[in-house]
Amino acid sequence: MDRNLIFDIGLHRGLDANFYLRKGFRVVGLEAVQDLCAQAAKLNKEFCKSGRLTIVQKALYGASNESVEFYINPEKDDWGSLFRGVAEKGVGSSRRIFVETITLSDLIEQHGTPYYLKCDIEGGDSILSEQLCLQVEKPEFVSLEATNIDDFDRLRMCGYDRFQLVNQYVNPFTMAPRPAREGRYAEVTFNHHMSGLFGKELQASLWVDFAEVTRQYLDWRSLRERNENLAPGWLDVHACRQESL
Repeated sequence: MDRNLIFDIGLHRGLDANFYLRKGFRVVGLEAVQDLCAQAAKLNKEFCKSGRLTIVQKALYGASNESVEFYINPEKDDWGSLFRGVAEKGVGSSRRIFVETITLSDLIEQHGTPYYLKCDIEGGDSILSEQLCLQVEKPEFVSLEATNIDDFDRLRMCGYDRFQLVNQYVNPFTMAPRPAREGRYAEVTFNHHMSGLFGKELQASLWVDFAEVTRQYLDWRSLRERNENLAPGWLDVHACRQESL
């Protein structure tokens, strides 16, 4: 494992990558949409020149080197997905393109095993969790969007035994710790297009075991179904092993 390497799967416009890079990490960003790759490259121009940011214009999928349908929402570029219903979310329309694919195994073979892996690929997080289970060497920390309870179980099957839910809606109110607990300190104002803090910079007291994180998620989802105003936003689930904390 390369402790200086982060995988940003779902690079989008490169905002998360910029934060990781300014903290001193090397980043491999995976993004299916050409225009978003260009925006990420422009934002992180100097890091691309230095080789610290590598952008891979492909989609995570069950097999590499295939051409598959991908759906872009013209009103919400962060909703792009392999799945039309996810890209539209019942409130919009989408445009179909074709993108090349890669597996997690091939990404790791080409670039190494990352210290932290962030996944935010609109309906594709289960692709990540399924493939992660097949890796012999796994990232020390991993996060993905919490939309399917089966992903929690697969993270446990990967050997992770500590979990933390983070409501992405409150990211703009989150401050990066100073001194930094991951890499070096980088001043940042998080927005709703960013995943926020990770690893040891998350609140230490909020790491829980599998049974508790499952309860928390089901409680949040139940409350949201009854009254969305009482449970706004969306959740990421972070995972690690106890010895990593």
